[in-house]
Amino acid sequence: MTQAMNPRRSWMILPAHDPAVVMRYQEFKPDVAVLDLEYSVPPRAKELARSNLKTLVKSVGSDQADVFVRIDRDTRWADAGAATQRGIKGIVFPGPEEPDEVAELDELITAKEKERGVDPGTTEIVLMLESAKGFWNAAALAMASPRVTALGVGRIDLTMRLGPVPQGEFRLYRFLMTRSVIAARMLAKQPLGALWRPGSRGGVASKEMTAKAAREGKLMGFAGCLCATPEQVAAVNEGFA
Repeated sequence: MTQAMNPRRSWMILPAHDPAVVMRYQEFKPDVAVLDLEYSVPPRAKELARSNLKTLVKSVGSDQADVFVRIDRDTRWADAGAATQRGIKGIVFPGPEEPDEVAELDELITAKEKERGVDPGTTEIVLMLESAKGFWNAAALAMASPRVTALGVGRIDLTMRLGPVPQGEFRLYRFLMTRSVIAARMLAKQPLGALWRPGSRGGVASKEMTAKAAREGKLMGFAGCLCATPEQVAAVNEGFA
């Protein structure tokens, strides 16, 4: 699968149930607009978020930003079914653990592409590793479908599963991040991740700490990361420049 020329450094999370918030992406100019069906959407708004995708992609899609949809692992079949349509470059799949899960997602996307007149094989899959089993199977997951174009590190869920990182101790996380970078580079996929420090991760990270996390991520071999807040986009673009 041929990747677009867009560098895809900053992947800005946008709650798909709230069109007003989604359209703010234009102020921050991310490389990738990620319409979210996962954490940023309350359970009661999930169906609304799915139904919004078709309209949102027409508004968000542009030459400046690729549009992806982050699905929820627990509702991935309904989410992926709604997300496979013209104008959406691909699907961000959080928490895969077995290659069969990726292969089955590929089959669903293939069927939906045919049903909706989407060019066959053009919908990409981005895998975000979030568990010990997922990291153990990193290479096998990435090889489970030719649609997989990126392999990333989901630090929030990983921390919840493995426990917080002790202050000043990064050996475990460096090992897991390095494992994902090696798998991605070996298979010619984009590695996504940043080296967040304790007390300054994701949504609570300042612009300065975000830029530092991105720069250190780049030194490890990563080429972009998800942005938990809009204000992180410029810092991520700077760090991965």
